[in-house]
Amino acid sequence: MQQPIWLLSLDSDTFPAAPMTTGGLKAYYQVHGKQPNQTDIQLVHFVNEPERIEAWLTDWKEQQLAIANKALEEGLQPIMGFSVYTWNAAEFLDVMRAIKALCPRILIVAGGPHVQKAADYLFSEALDLVVMGEGEETLTELIDTPCRSQWPDIAGLAYVNDGELKLTAARPRQTDLDSLPSALDAISLYDGNGEPYECISYETSRGCPYKCAFCEWGTGAIGTKMLSVSPARVKRDWNRIVDAGIKNIWLADSNFGALREDVEKADILCEIKKRTGLPTSFATSWSKKHGSRSRQIVLQLHANDLLPHYHLALQTLTPLALELSHRKNMDANKYEPIARDMARAGIPIACELIWGLVGDNLEDFEKHLDALFAIFPTIHIFGYTLLPGTEFYDRREEYEIETLPVAGYGKAKGEYVVGCMSFPVEEGLEGYFLLTAHQIMSRGYVMPMTLRYLALSKATPVAGLMRAVLRALCEKFNCDVSGLVATDIMDVYERRSELFVAVIKHPDRTYECLEQVAQDWADTHISNATDAASLKHRLQRLLALDKAFAPRCGPTRQDTVQFDFDADAVLDTLENMELPTPEMFAAKTTMLHLTIPGGVGELINDPDGGVWIHAERADPPDDTPDTAQPVEIASLAAGA
Repeated sequence: MQQPIWLLSLDSDTFPAAPMTTGGLKAYYQVHGKQPNQTDIQLVHFVNEPERIEAWLTDWKEQQLAIANKALEEGLQPIMGFSVYTWNAAEFLDVMRAIKALCPRILIVAGGPHVQKAADYLFSEALDLVVMGEGEETLTELIDTPCRSQWPDIAGLAYVNDGELKLTAARPRQTDLDSLPSALDAISLYDGNGEPYECISYETSRGCPYKCAFCEWGTGAIGTKMLSVSPARVKRDWNRIVDAGIKNIWLADSNFGALREDVEKADILCEIKKRTGLPTSFATSWSKKHGSRSRQIVLQLHANDLLPHYHLALQTLTPLALELSHRKNMDANKYEPIARDMARAGIPIACELIWGLVGDNLEDFEKHLDALFAIFPTIHIFGYTLLPGTEFYDRREEYEIETLPVAGYGKAKGEYVVGCMSFPVEEGLEGYFLLTAHQIMSRGYVMPMTLRYLALSKATPVAGLMRAVLRALCEKFNCDVSGLVATDIMDVYERRSELFVAVIKHPDRTYECLEQVAQDWADTHISNATDAASLKHRLQRLLALDKAFAPRCGPTRQDTVQFDFDADAVLDTLENMELPTPEMFAAKTTMLHLTIPGGVGELINDPDGGVWIHAERADPPDDTPDTAQPVEIASLAAGA
């Protein structure tokens, strides 16, 4: 009989990818293990479908439990290993408890970034061992020598003995990444239906030179020194990936563009794309410094239609938060011209912010968000999750950190920071309301041009307007989202996708509401009546543009839309991150031809999809002007 091993993985809900992490562990054992032919390593991958876990548990009880018990009878130790991240921690801890109840003598092992604070799990969960740091060599030694008496001799383990936490010697980092067998040698690149996986996560380097207090990447087990897989190895693997038909390659690197080898990797990727047509997109965490090497790579990927976005990870601009996080961002006089130049070149540049960092506060965060709206065409905002193994996690009492579990992201093990020494809980929750408003209004592409214009003109606050609009939409669509508690900020945050779909399904109601809030906002924030009237006139036209280009329900279709101002000039100017002139809003009949992909409620159900799937300008149809049937949305209010 073979020794039975089960290695479990579960991706996040937006990443249907191949099981590269557990595949790498299996591949390593197949090459370096003592008894690969006497060991049966099964990869159990739930892709991004946690709902499949219950059925798998039932099947394991009916089919695999007997195998585990027979192995124990024959002196073989069955092992179940879990690759644990924030997004799957709660589900996997439940699975561990269920398996341990069925088979108390099975060995439960966990690894991954979320369990590196081993004491939080070993004393309270159905978990026997935690792998500290890189797992390939440690798991291989454990499979070959699973007897408890031998655990102290295996570097990189944490376990409990006689009520005390035991840590074995630290496992030295793997310095030759090419010596690690490829995960592709151990996995199928096709899912359970025989189709190629939609995505794959591929690691071309390990390590991070930064020690951000909110992140485990550079402060944790993988270390600060960056080490690279050779370009030759990368080329072999990427060719195998595209040959299987996988369309999207997402890197698990911390700072792509920081290493000299990264330029050659980009060359390889572009050559493969030219030859095969794949991949269709490439994503990564970019180098925190936008140097000449990063710029060269970005331009090359964009030229080959491989760049869905290029991020500058600012995280925050609040000085105290930067200081406590051990961060030093680029000065504004450096990132502003970078952002503007790339926007003009059509390169999808974005910046990334985190709400809830220790040292931040809502007033400063909103002020900085307003400024960034005038610089970056795309902004991503994430709520701060307190991650085990980070400095802020260890100093949570000192910094008075208060957290809240958020459903859909690790459940009870996902701690979202809602208060700390620099902002009270009430303010922290309001920050989540802002985050929700941004996801629907900006990322959801409900009113992006209006927000950008206001930021560029500095006429009124932008962040505050988004919150005011969201409150109005919650009231208007409260009955459309069954059970929504419009006054409960976190309920609105957790149900933002349902609210987004409701808003898109009823565009007339939505934009009537948006116009009313925007008009009131202008009256409230501009004391001069003439200036307020002028701004309200432009807001009507900007909201008309937003309505025309917003995501839609239904099938893909073509529309011709008529405006009563120079809509083309306004769009061109705003897309270049420049302020349209007053003359562009003067009376002028303009016809825009649009391709509308539709799909809201079917292809996309999340507001983040709006920035990718919305109407775009198209070439004029073949119809003559006499037969074209324009849809007139010149204004949203009578007499505009």
